[in-house]
Amino acid sequence: MKRFTRRVAVGASAAVAASMALTAGTAVAATMTNASWSVSNNQVGATGVQYTYNFTTATATTIDSITETVPTGTAGAPSVVQTVGIGAGTIALSGTTLTYTVTTPVSVAAGIPIELAVGGLTNTTTAGSYTSTVTTLTTASAAVDTVTTPSVSIGADDTAVAVNVAESTSFSTDTSSFTFNMDPSLPALATQSKTVNLAVTSNAANGYTLSVKDAGLKATSGATTYQMAAASSGMSTASTWPGANHFGYAATVTGSGGSPVLGGSLATSGDYAGYTTAGENLLTTSGPTGNAGVSLALANKVQVDYSTPAGAYSDTITYTVTYTVTPSY
Repeated sequence: MKRFTRRVAVGASAAVAASMALTAGTAVAATMTNASWSVSNNQVGATGVQYTYNFTTATATTIDSITETVPTGTAGAPSVVQTVGIGAGTIALSGTTLTYTVTTPVSVAAGIPIELAVGGLTNTTTAGSYTSTVTTLTTASAAVDTVTTPSVSIGADDTAVAVNVAESTSFSTDTSSFTFNMDPSLPALATQSKTVNLAVTSNAANGYTLSVKDAGLKATSGATTYQMAAASSGMSTASTWPGANHFGYAATVTGSGGSPVLGGSLATSGDYAGYTTAGENLLTTSGPTGNAGVSLALANKVQVDYSTPAGAYSDTITYTVTYTVTPSY
């Protein structure tokens, strides 16, 4: 009977040992659900990026910290942007691991959705598809739950877009030529005017200039050496109409696209300038005109009296549009 008793005791000891081994084997981290991580910018090397982790706990426990793996080469100065389902804490990056440490660990039940958003990160410079392993830990730094998220692509899904918009300008005038038949004996024929309307539509990024010049209103018959005097020496000396034996123009701008500015003193209503052979910048803008464009009315005026030699006179007025800056593509 004593021998039989001893054998039973030995058998019981073996059963206890087997039970202990089974208990130790089950103390592994459970798998969490609903896991994901996302990045606010998936460009390689992007700075100031936010990584957001979501998961649902599998085990009721007190969580002291949460770790998330990141791709090799991830850098930056991480900061906590937002937490849901877990208490306040701090974040630190060491190597390829982000560690969120809860300031005051509290018990978290199973099935609790947790979100952790971390800002201030710099993406790896190596393009690829990356997963993240998220692990919750107890105050003893023992793993409780873990999960590997679906992958996120860094750099590989970006599309570089380049668009070049050519500078384009449309210029038009409603008058290709005009003729004055003048007679100093009749007031209605001694002074005559003709308005020439110019229109400019341009997308020039830094605007354009519209310059104007003429060859001079010269006699082509009769007193062929005679030239009609200009109303002024140019835009800077534009003034009220000087009287007989002069040729000049006044200018009026319609439209605000590109902030058009008239040259010299032409902005004063009723002032007249003389065209110059060297040319002057009649109008300057600082940006695109928009589809409405800018219109410029040039009121050309000639006045004669009996001191004006009879004969035919002719002149050519030339307009030139020039971009302020021409970009290179």
